[in-house]
Amino acid sequence: MKNAARSLAFALPLASLATAPHPVSAAPAFTPRGALERLFDVEGRTPYAAPYDGTLHFSALDSKYDSGHGHGYRNELKIAAGLRRSAAQTREHFAARVTPQLPDGAKTIVAQYHVEGLDTIVKVYVQDTADRQGLDGNGGNGVFDILVRMSGTDGKEAATALGTVRSGQPFDLDIRFAGGDARVAVVGPDGVRREGHTRIKPDERAIYFKFGDYLQALDPDTGKHTISSAQWDRYYAAKRITAEHVAFTNTVFEREGDQP
Repeated sequence: MKNAARSLAFALPLASLATAPHPVSAAPAFTPRGALERLFDVEGRTPYAAPYDGTLHFSALDSKYDSGHGHGYRNELKIAAGLRRSAAQTREHFAARVTPQLPDGAKTIVAQYHVEGLDTIVKVYVQDTADRQGLDGNGGNGVFDILVRMSGTDGKEAATALGTVRSGQPFDLDIRFAGGDARVAVVGPDGVRREGHTRIKPDERAIYFKFGDYLQALDPDTGKHTISSAQWDRYYAAKRITAEHVAFTNTVFEREGDQP
């Protein structure tokens, strides 16, 4: 298994990606479907384009996958349980061009690192909701903030604004996790590279990476989080969120070192 895993160094070398001055114009190779299928489980419908060319299409509303403890429907790929390691043992790189097709007022998580259980340590949001930590920060105006929320060594979560897009505009996302050091970078339509960085609090629990479309919902009566899918349906209807999807192209996922 280890020998097979070491062959997962697909696409561009890490160094060449790090020195690329403008990822938007780059044309990286992509990770083969078979390699992704060996590493990731699917939540919801199968997202792979056919024929597969490095493109994955996710739609939380089409999938209506309910994990039983989430805050909205989701359609994601997540690292399989048997392949997870602690933060100190995890060295991974993910990159893709992300194109959200979202109605005004929607909010979704397109990539995240989970700790086994319900804790999260890295979350990348695309959101058209009121949030003073975004570059736009307004809700329902068709301008989507890209935000990353990361937990530091104190266990507290902090947000970093990484840009803005409108529905249908792509942005390049690059995530690197190296032994507890997390970096998330975005190059958006304005061509500016913005980055969030943190050291994760040491923890022996396993962590795992997920990406796709995790469409956020609240209780429409209280404005609070809820695990009730019936309330999610009411929330989406009230916000006129009736169709949406998120596409990933040039999708690269690679692991370093002695990992499955």
